[in-house]
Amino acid sequence: MYWLLLGSAALVAGIFNLPNAFEKLDETCRGLLLFKPFKSPSFWVWIVIQVLFPAGVFLVWITDLFTQYPPINAALFLQAIGAGFSFIAFLNARTETVFLTIDIKSIYDRLILLGFKLIAAQETRRTARFLRQLEAELSQPTADLVEGLKDLRAYFSADIALTPKAEETYLNIINQALSEMSPIEQISAIQGLLPAVRQNDLLYTLQQFKCSDAFLERYFYIKSGQTKPHTA
Repeated sequence: MYWLLLGSAALVAGIFNLPNAFEKLDETCRGLLLFKPFKSPSFWVWIVIQVLFPAGVFLVWITDLFTQYPPINAALFLQAIGAGFSFIAFLNARTETVFLTIDIKSIYDRLILLGFKLIAAQETRRTARFLRQLEAELSQPTADLVEGLKDLRAYFSADIALTPKAEETYLNIINQALSEMSPIEQISAIQGLLPAVRQNDLLYTLQQFKCSDAFLERYFYIKSGQTKPHTA
């Protein structure tokens, strides 16, 4: 029972590492426009790494490589919560014991890189195909690059989650695209801006560029007012 409770405390550390982990996932995978994490087997491998590795580090640290037996109490679980939230600090440290020294950051980085490689193996080709077909769509005479860019300008202007610097960068790109760029350059700028659009807003954004129904139906469908990626 003691080790079960101690293991539970260690898992708490792993679970409370997830907010930081999801922030990194969003930053790294933002360019994967159709990525649906909860439907991806690779994502769940990544989740297991993000939970079990901090849990294991906490367990080794709190027991000094299983040579100490800390009491099971509220203070232990509070330590686990703190360790989970501040796990990034562990990455810049080394856990030292009388037996060995563990380079935490190196091990963690290798495991997380493995998780991202699995995600990339599943998503890269699909994203590349989508972007190539989007380029062809935006090159059609029926596409409306100007109205689409104006919609993006309004979108980023209204997004309170953007930092002032990010908002200024996006708006400068859009204004330059509207006033100075050729259609080919505009398309390139649009593709560079789309990763900053929330996935739930992507379909509406593409509709403002007058993408064809056939293209949109291939990757999206609308049901009960919600936008979802096409599963095919």
